[in-house]
Amino acid sequence: MYQHYPKFFTQSAIALGLTAALAGCGQNGDAQAQQPAPAGTEQQAAAQPVAPAVAPVAQAASETDPVVATLGAVSVSQDELQRFLQALPAPQRDAMRKDRVVLEQWLRTRLAEKAVVDQAKAQDWDDKPEIRQTIEEAQNQVILHSYLQSVAEPAADFPSEQELQAAYEANQAQFQVPAMYRISQIFLAAPQDDAQALARAKKEADGLVKQLREGKAAFAELAKAHSDEQVSAQRGGDNGYLPLAQLVPAMRTVVTKMTAGQISDPIMQPAGVHILHLTDRREASVRPIDEVKPALRDALRRQRQQEAAQAYVAGMLNAGTVSIDGKVLSAAVE
Repeated sequence: MYQHYPKFFTQSAIALGLTAALAGCGQNGDAQAQQPAPAGTEQQAAAQPVAPAVAPVAQAASETDPVVATLGAVSVSQDELQRFLQALPAPQRDAMRKDRVVLEQWLRTRLAEKAVVDQAKAQDWDDKPEIRQTIEEAQNQVILHSYLQSVAEPAADFPSEQELQAAYEANQAQFQVPAMYRISQIFLAAPQDDAQALARAKKEADGLVKQLREGKAAFAELAKAHSDEQVSAQRGGDNGYLPLAQLVPAMRTVVTKMTAGQISDPIMQPAGVHILHLTDRREASVRPIDEVKPALRDALRRQRQQEAAQAYVAGMLNAGTVSIDGKVLSAAVE
């Protein structure tokens, strides 16, 4: 018999995509990942970084741990990068490995952080009393969390297949995949609130729709030749599979009534006119357990570990008598 599992998962706990934002700048400017467009205080002088007259040579690569990236005297080794990736949840790790732009941005950020730390140490910043205290507190937190993780580590065989199945069934809402529509578009732009320009775009759109419905031209050819949305136009208007939530309301109403292969009437919008072509539709579904099992197992193990750590701390509190001096406490907070 399956155990009862509460619906404890949040969307972020089981999401298989990567949501990562890394600040930083490369030598040639910010590196940003491009995505296809959907349809439709004064600082003190001492705080300023001081560049050395001659940048020292970074640590040379070794056979066992080659250097991945360098900035002057600081570097990031292959082992350090792999440790960082291994600490990520599996879905984020896999996504980051595939996204070279985000990975290189992390390297730049890490190098900049190391360079700042080296500069601060060169000015004996870590010898300030308040900094030493903060370092000690941070060190204690690392010891605390790593020790609790070790004493609360779930058994290697947890969760079992039955426990995975029970958790999967109790959290079906988290594994829902909405209906997806593969949409191509032709967008004819018109200046905002320019009624005449919008009317001309509408007239052109009517002519294109007529050609398409009479079979005189292929949608991809007309999209490449006429669409003002350049990203999708280069793909023959194709925007891939989209949920309704990513479409503007006026398009949602149209798309839900279309069948695969159908061409829409021109859709008037403040910035122009859209013509849509629905090429495929996938009904709403639930992701199969085999697809979500790795993330589900990680979530269950994290929950079990957190519960065990809380019980361990509670046990220590219950094992002795806690004494609180109310007078001293009041003096501290007043």
